[in-house]
Amino acid sequence: MQTGPESPFELLEPPPGGVERMRARLADPSRVRQGIGFAASSVGVLAVLIALFAIFSIETHGPAADNPILAAPELDRLLGREARTIPLTIERDGQVLQTEELPSSDPSVRIYNVL
Repeated sequence: MQTGPESPFELLEPPPGGVERMRARLADPSRVRQGIGFAASSVGVLAVLIALFAIFSIETHGPAADNPILAAPELDRLLGREARTIPLTIERDGQVLQTEELPSSDPSVRIYNVL
């Protein structure tokens, strides 16, 4: 028992008079002008949106100082900036204490004095 069309191409067969209606629709110059106008306005709107996105992304993501992650002193060496000294603090008996770095003859050794 077959309920569908005999051939799959019967599904693709246009309705009676459908080809003539489609050719008439494509030949109508007013529809072509409307399509070109719509395409041109779409491209214009897209260009404006891209320009606005570029302007706002430059303003919001400009200097690295605004970004606290990029301003971290731990990233100075990786980003090619001059290294800053980070003040060392320690905690003793529940109190935060400051330290000072003392000079050392070996550059790979750091000596600190607890204040």
